[in-house]
Amino acid sequence: MNKENFKEVEIYLKSRNLSPSVFAEVYDHFVMQVSDLMAHHKISFQEAFIQTAINWQNDLKMVKADWFSLKRIAKIEKDILQQRFRKIMLISFSASVFAWIVSTISEDIYFGSVILIFAVYFGFSLYAFIFRKIKFSEYRQKSFHPLLLRNILIIFLPLLAGYLFGYNLWDFLDTKFSKLILIYCMMIHIQLLYFHTKKINILLS
Repeated sequence: MNKENFKEVEIYLKSRNLSPSVFAEVYDHFVMQVSDLMAHHKISFQEAFIQTAINWQNDLKMVKADWFSLKRIAKIEKDILQQRFRKIMLISFSASVFAWIVSTISEDIYFGSVILIFAVYFGFSLYAFIFRKIKFSEYRQKSFHPLLLRNILIIFLPLLAGYLFGYNLWDFLDTKFSKLILIYCMMIHIQLLYFHTKKINILLS
């Protein structure tokens, strides 16, 4: 492969809108496969390139990033993001369950835990703004992140259905369960902010 060949592979993969880390990994594998085909099958670069592109076509096809996102990304990127989102949700759920257990033991400890979570969130936010790790527009986007919207919908659709059948929503908002939902959402916020400050793709742009 010559310089022009490497450039063609780079242009093709950049058209898939891959994040830097995923691009670097896919680029290495893609180039290696093209080179192997050229060496072992004695074919031209264009033939090897087309064959490799076909092999990668399922992973590199453009799909919707999430139910609540208009952005289209490569399927391989979506799979990585969904794995990351599942870990975020698991950590947030575990924190909520822990808070519920604590609340049954001591309201004072529970209240202290809530204050600590808020302090961590605002501390992260302040750090991100002071050191310019995040722009205000990105911060606003994070508040409407597809992961948050998806979870809020899953939580509140049953409540809305209950309201239509006569259940008082204000009674729910005054329960411990509603406070656990708040902790769950705050933990998601904190992790999204953390990943953003570390320049790890979380679908903000």
